[in-house]
Amino acid sequence: MTIRTKLILVYGALAILFSAIFSVIGVVRITENATDSADKMKTTIRSGLEKILGEKAHDLAGQIEIYLQNHPLDPKDQNLRKIVVQKIQKTGYSGLHDGVGQGDGRYLFHPDPDIEGKRLSDFRYKLPALWEAIQKNLTGQSVGQYYLWEGKDGSIREKYFVGVPVRGTACILFATVYVDEFYQPLIQAQETIGKERDATISIFLFSSLLATIIMVLVSVLIARGISRPIRQVAFLARRIGEGNLDARLHISTGDEMEELAEVLNKMSADLKAYIENLRVTTAAKERMESELQVARDIQQSIIPHTFPPYPDVREFDIYGKMIPAKEVAGDFYDYFFIRPDKLGIMIGDVSGKGVPAALFMFMSRALIRVYGMEGGGPAETLFKTNRMLAANNDATMFVTVIYAEYDLGTGKIVIANGGHTPPLLCTEEASGFLDFPSDPIVGPLLESDYHEWSLAMKGGDMLLFYTDGVTEAQTAEGIMYSEERLAVWNAGQEDRDPERMCHSLLIDVADFAKGAPQFDDITLLAFRVNNIRGA
Repeated sequence: MTIRTKLILVYGALAILFSAIFSVIGVVRITENATDSADKMKTTIRSGLEKILGEKAHDLAGQIEIYLQNHPLDPKDQNLRKIVVQKIQKTGYSGLHDGVGQGDGRYLFHPDPDIEGKRLSDFRYKLPALWEAIQKNLTGQSVGQYYLWEGKDGSIREKYFVGVPVRGTACILFATVYVDEFYQPLIQAQETIGKERDATISIFLFSSLLATIIMVLVSVLIARGISRPIRQVAFLARRIGEGNLDARLHISTGDEMEELAEVLNKMSADLKAYIENLRVTTAAKERMESELQVARDIQQSIIPHTFPPYPDVREFDIYGKMIPAKEVAGDFYDYFFIRPDKLGIMIGDVSGKGVPAALFMFMSRALIRVYGMEGGGPAETLFKTNRMLAANNDATMFVTVIYAEYDLGTGKIVIANGGHTPPLLCTEEASGFLDFPSDPIVGPLLESDYHEWSLAMKGGDMLLFYTDGVTEAQTAEGIMYSEERLAVWNAGQEDRDPERMCHSLLIDVADFAKGAPQFDDITLLAFRVNNIRGA
């Protein structure tokens, strides 16, 4: 076998080897990305399903609670049936059963009349997973549970069940829906991804084949002008092709072969460094981008963004806006009904920025919601939240927060302030900062006490809560917006609509900064009383 033939074979083998390696890597990577995207979409869809069905169940439970305050519980009440038994999406429905605190109960309302009156325990063997969830329900807990349902045609399909206690009764409002109803977008997306993957793989393999052919042709031409040192160079090339990137060759011919050997030496070293650097850099970048995007999506989903939030409630208007300084924010705001005539309102600013602040924000918001729903009042809510945060706060993070509770029937608002900036109070008589003393920040110290201050509000009065991202917004020269400028802006406002007020302030801050980078999260929450319920 001639040297030329050997050279052709070696370079051809190298071309095929490299093409095969990168083809396999490319195909595997494309397949993994497609699978990972499908899994993420499935997780997102299931989370969306749980949220939609949970919100629907809690909404229906609230409607039933209000209805039963003025009507007796009668399984023959057709008006009550219209509230309870509803179609959800295309395959779901809701119903009502009793038995809270009794260990068993009966179906009072169900889309299937044959099931009404049956005991819950009748299904304990047929649907053990559902029975387990119902048992938790009967202790007064809200429950969400996936379980398998066998249809009349013998097919097995997954369903999702939510049970919510109706306060003031021994009843549970339940809702259930087939999970695969929500998977149609995923199936369509998987088909699209599959087509794109196949097209990409075809292009990739064709490019690899073309590159291989070109390299073989080039090797034939080069072989005509190379003699004895080709064996050494070919041997080195084979070692590199086998994955030994530490291989080196030193020859002294004084011609292009010597230069080629040095080029191969440098190529193997550079390729080794490049592959390692690419692997580390790509993995770190993809992981960070994925985590930040997930964190941002989660955060944006829990911050209220639908306005008006309670279209049927006319006694007040509320509007909030948050502009993060980074991918995720440490600021937050929220509001929720503690009971039908009392609204909880919160705004907070966590120390630091980015992912750590966002995580601390999630915990702070959740704790305030949980303890606020207990009905102990703002001071007790901040006291319990502080103790829980401080108990495992090795990083000594903290949050400044205002938590208030507004009574729709009296117009009285009770406020507790954990080291937060004072809100603006706007009335027909005057406007200015609400000059209540501030208590300690929440989180770093285990034993911190909090106090309450109350204020009687009337129709037209408004409170504008904000974080220090407003007053500490800076120009390129480092000049801060300040509370003084905020007061001047407020004095010039005639329109006290919450949404227009917030947008007006954001425009004023942006005009002041003149394009300077935003260093802190900016959050606004405006609350206006329209009238007092029953007045």
